[in-house]
Amino acid sequence: MSWRLLAIALAVTAGALPAQAASGPGQSVVDPTPVEPNELLGMVHVFRAGGSCSGSLIAADTVLTAAHCVCTTNWVGDNQCSPEVRVVFRPDPAAPNAPLPALWGTATWHPDYNPSWTDRQIEHDYAVIKLDGVAPAYARPFIVANNFIARGHDALIAGFGHTGPDCDGPSGLPNKQLAPVDDYEDDHDFMRFDDQRSCEGDSGGPVLNPDGTFVFGSVSGHFWTLAHGWVNKHSTTGSHFDWIKGFMCRSSARNSCNGDGEVCNCTAGSEILWRDPAGQVSIWSMDGQNVVRVTMPGTTDPGLTWQIQGSGDFDGDGQADILWRHMGGQTAIWFMVSGQVAGIAYPGGPDPGLTWRIQGVGDFDGDRRADILWRHVGGQLAIWFQGDRNQDAYPGYYNYPWPVDVAWVVKGVGDFDGDGHSDILWQHTNGQVAIWNMNGATRVGEANPGGQDPTGKWRIRAIGDFDGNLRSDILWSSTADGRLRVWFDGTSSQDGPTFQNSPLGPADPAWQVQAVGDFDHDGRDDLLWRHTGGALAIWLMDGIRFAGDLYPPTRDPAVKVQGVMHDANF
Repeated sequence: MSWRLLAIALAVTAGALPAQAASGPGQSVVDPTPVEPNELLGMVHVFRAGGSCSGSLIAADTVLTAAHCVCTTNWVGDNQCSPEVRVVFRPDPAAPNAPLPALWGTATWHPDYNPSWTDRQIEHDYAVIKLDGVAPAYARPFIVANNFIARGHDALIAGFGHTGPDCDGPSGLPNKQLAPVDDYEDDHDFMRFDDQRSCEGDSGGPVLNPDGTFVFGSVSGHFWTLAHGWVNKHSTTGSHFDWIKGFMCRSSARNSCNGDGEVCNCTAGSEILWRDPAGQVSIWSMDGQNVVRVTMPGTTDPGLTWQIQGSGDFDGDGQADILWRHMGGQTAIWFMVSGQVAGIAYPGGPDPGLTWRIQGVGDFDGDRRADILWRHVGGQLAIWFQGDRNQDAYPGYYNYPWPVDVAWVVKGVGDFDGDGHSDILWQHTNGQVAIWNMNGATRVGEANPGGQDPTGKWRIRAIGDFDGNLRSDILWSSTADGRLRVWFDGTSSQDGPTFQNSPLGPADPAWQVQAVGDFDHDGRDDLLWRHTGGALAIWLMDGIRFAGDLYPPTRDPAVKVQGVMHDANF
């Protein structure tokens, strides 16, 4: 019989940690607080053949847990690990009685995993689980921290483990407890709590900052010392950051970590596309705020009769290409390799009246090649698959060419339902928003999330995935005060609880959002700002939370940002 049939029924701690002893001197009473239904929704239950643990969702398809949750804990070596696990999510607060969502996944443990009897701790006690799908939209991933909680400051420890002063109470329900970090050991590899703060079943659970947004560590185990009674040591993410983060660059199949697990190579990238007044194109390849490579692939006519219309991977090589259109209607594609033009295609003939206009670039059929969305001045839509006019189709009702009232304006494309196919975002002149869910050229569904605002106070600024759940979100800004707001998954009801949780834009209107891109490789899109004086800024985003800022070099304001190119390099 497959162990899959038995996994959910098992509820003991994975591995063979030292047996718990009676209360020792100075031991704190373990008395956690139940987690509310709408908080810490990124905390998950991890099941394997040997039992269950806790875990943390760190990207839509990635879970962080303890290595000893998927490996044995033989203190003399020869540990065996089981890569196949099942992850069960917490209930949807909007549907608390629905069956719990669950996904299978494959675990990779740290290459230096080692339970050390002499040190009474488990070295490199981390495993990353790549899921076979994506987490439900309500389960927001935590941010992996690259720093440490200060000694004496509170950490929030969470898990599904046992409860009660002797860890003899019920388990299986999410619980949390605040506790001050007493010290660090082994150059910050472990945060130490000099009292018992976690129980069986909490292993692999998150150690967070008090507001529950950043993961600073993972519950590692329970240890008894003669001097201190119970001591809990929990592995820190700051000491394993590169190894953990290497698994989160999901857009790059070449992403890998070395044998020591401390140097990772994320080959995907966000590149800033520029053009100067003479027509010269340049590309900045970014690593955070640092420009690691500058290429100048070519110059078009100084009269700027050719205009950049967008970018996307039209030939499926993992590198973004540049889409052009001439004032006479001709379309061109620059196929790019390592920042240089490797070939040029002219897929469409002239349209002197420009009666057909490019509305956006996306992947409507899910073949990992970019498609061009067009619209006629009369309202009709068309898609050129792979940028090829000979592979065109005309979306509408049941694929019948059907013009949409020109009062409805295409605002962009994005994958709002997470099915791997680009969808079309519309807005009416009265402010109403609509989304066409697409499968190729077929409209398979429609959403009308709201947004009537005839005054135009709120304007759509960009489309991106700001919370890392592989579904597109809509970024809005207020013309009144610069405040930003996000509709997650394109739904107005998922725009964050209150305005004060939404970040304010810069008070100076000379700063404007230019584009979005994932500059720090955390699976969440960030905002690229530009000042009229030429300065650049990047806001690192976690949903509606402003998580930090970066400042790339300033450039002559006459050189304009044309967008952000995404290289997957798969």
